Amino acid sequence: MVRRSSDDAESVASGEAGIDRLHQQIEQALTAGDLALAERCCRKALELQPDAALTRLHLARIRLAQRRLAEASECLERAEHSPGLDAKTLNRIGIVWLDLDDCARAETCFRSVLARDDAHAYAWCNLGIALQRKGDLGDALTCFRRALELKPDFAEAMHNCGLLLRDLGRPAEALEILERALSLKPGFALAQTNIGVVLQDFGKFDDAIAAFDQALEMEPQCGDIHLTKAHLLLSVGRFREGWEEQEYRRLAPEFPRDRFPFPEWKGEDLAGKNLLVCAEQGIGDEIMLAGCFPDLFARGGRCVIECDPRLETLYRRSFPQAEFAGKRFKNPDTWLEAFHPIDLQIPLGSLPRFFRNEVCEFPFHSGYLTADPRRVGRWKERLAALGPGLKIGLSWRGGTSRTNAYLRSIPLEIWLPILRLREAHFVSLQYTDCRSELDSLHSRHGIRIHSWRQIGSDFEETAALVASLDLVVSVCTAVVHLAGALGVPVWVLVPSSPGWRYGREGSRMPWYPAARLFRQVKPLYWEPVMAEVGNELACMTTVSSPREFI
Repeated sequence: MVRRSSDDAESVASGEAGIDRLHQQIEQALTAGDLALAERCCRKALELQPDAALTRLHLARIRLAQRRLAEASECLERAEHSPGLDAKTLNRIGIVWLDLDDCARAETCFRSVLARDDAHAYAWCNLGIALQRKGDLGDALTCFRRALELKPDFAEAMHNCGLLLRDLGRPAEALEILERALSLKPGFALAQTNIGVVLQDFGKFDDAIAAFDQALEMEPQCGDIHLTKAHLLLSVGRFREGWEEQEYRRLAPEFPRDRFPFPEWKGEDLAGKNLLVCAEQGIGDEIMLAGCFPDLFARGGRCVIECDPRLETLYRRSFPQAEFAGKRFKNPDTWLEAFHPIDLQIPLGSLPRFFRNEVCEFPFHSGYLTADPRRVGRWKERLAALGPGLKIGLSWRGGTSRTNAYLRSIPLEIWLPILRLREAHFVSLQYTDCRSELDSLHSRHGIRIHSWRQIGSDFEETAALVASLDLVVSVCTAVVHLAGALGVPVWVLVPSSPGWRYGREGSRMPWYPAARLFRQVKPLYWEPVMAEVGNELACMTTVSSPREFI
């Protein structure tokens, strides 16, 4: 799409026609990724109509794209309280609340729309999405079906219904309804992509790749489709192909592009050069990909590595060969000058293309991160005071509503086969406040999981605690990566449709020799997995070395 010139926002006439024209320009600019032009248009529109809900909504979308999330939320709140707010705009506000991962606020918006108009098919569909992300799967299915009653040719609602049926462990029905959505809307690339996702659940990997390729014929420049294909390739061990396909992630709107002016490193020798490794991943993947750093350092040169601020001191201790800047996604003008000169750059997620193309290239290590020894000493004293027996860290909730937390997380009641183990002490590794869950568990079953608040605010404390434990048992979350990178034995509870990092089969993952995988067979059905883990632990309460857990 052709971008508008810098003075377009100034050339629009005042009045309703002018506002409409500005809103069109904002939509076009957002589609093109021109956030500066979109914001100029918003400012002009607000001059003409300071209380316009739609303009505030657009400004929230801009702030979201800029990762200025608090400001995005503030814009949405002002939009919600604008006079004369219509149902269409309120529905769109709810969609952006979903993008901000606030399902409760989104649900409120959609229910408000339906209170005005119970036959609003789009609001029913969006309410279904919000409820699904919250884990209210039965109610979500009711919403999608209601949307389809109102609008039988609603391909998007049919597609969402298909995805929900997959999550409910009904893949045959999911495949059928996704194919119906595609027949209703030929060229519906997202439906074609998710047909491939269901096919991979059936183990039909070649058919899934073919489905992804068909989706890419429909939308060749869709980064999300390329990424879905890449993740399948990586999950089945076709690393070289997977890393190459993953390079298309740069097409995705959320990829932080054009932040730095330096040419990209292509894998050549770095002697005499200064390389910037740019942050782009979540904290778990940052930790996992840090396993490539020693290979990178072996190429020579000077490395400056941008990272999550929570990891900066941990990385400095673990990799003294490099310089670290805990400035992820910050404006480079405010910090990069301190690290000049820089000759080349590489996004963190592109490092494995050069170092992890075959299984044999994954090193067998005993950990590459080093926790603070003084903090480790204090934690070991605290854990020893609990009494004799194994010290086991637990993480039972993982992900967000956008990353299928309801499929990855396991309620504490289901952990009872493990928690009833004698001669063991359990420690919470949850970052968020979980006191109500722990108090409820203790009052109902007399089981105590020890919890310390400081691990939620200080990642160095979390690392030191993990390094002091005999074993970690965790759902798929950043704790797995932290334990694996520290070389601490970690047992991972893997859902039936796992993230690519955990592969499609087997009890091992190449990134962490200290990890052991326990796989779910049917979605949402964790009881057999927990029984297996409980039985394994019962046989190992007298281990003489943590390595026996691996």
